[in-house]
Amino acid sequence: MAKLIRCKACGYVTKEGKIKDICPACGVPATMFEPYTDPVSEKRRIILGLHIHPIMVHFPQAFAITLFLLTVLSYFAPGAIKEALFNSIQVISFLLPYFVVLSLLTGLFDGKIRFRKVTTPFLKKKIIIGLLFLIISIALAFVAFSGQFPASPIREYFTLLTIIAVACGAGLGLLGGHLMEAKFPG
Repeated sequence: MAKLIRCKACGYVTKEGKIKDICPACGVPATMFEPYTDPVSEKRRIILGLHIHPIMVHFPQAFAITLFLLTVLSYFAPGAIKEALFNSIQVISFLLPYFVVLSLLTGLFDGKIRFRKVTTPFLKKKIIIGLLFLIISIALAFVAFSGQFPASPIREYFTLLTIIAVACGAGLGLLGGHLMEAKFPG
């Protein structure tokens, strides 16, 4: 295993000999680096380094925001554009539940690798919000394909669901941000 060093100023960790005069992350002099021993095993570090879950969660978050924006645009768009927006909304609504499920599964895997269990307080909150996100995403798909979607008040109901979906994605992102660097040693 390569010798590691850590920046005392910002916490950036890299292999010894990889930096020159300054920390590439924060710009302080190289003299601010100290030897560092990674508390996580190399095998776990490799798995965590793939960032499977953090990458996967961006899809449902982006889809939820896109659905909200397309729905809002549909109120102002002319006929032909409005029809294209509704088609796009249907496609994204169809895909969203699948990506939420993938995010939940990769989150459970990530939690197991990081903390060796998925019953920590933050992970329990993430699971609950993730399940709510899944329910909302399924509801969005049903509403989008109900055959009555473009009509009022169905579109308003859909818009409200997209706002809740965006809030779920934001809540999951905030909780996940707190956990990015947390992990059990070993």
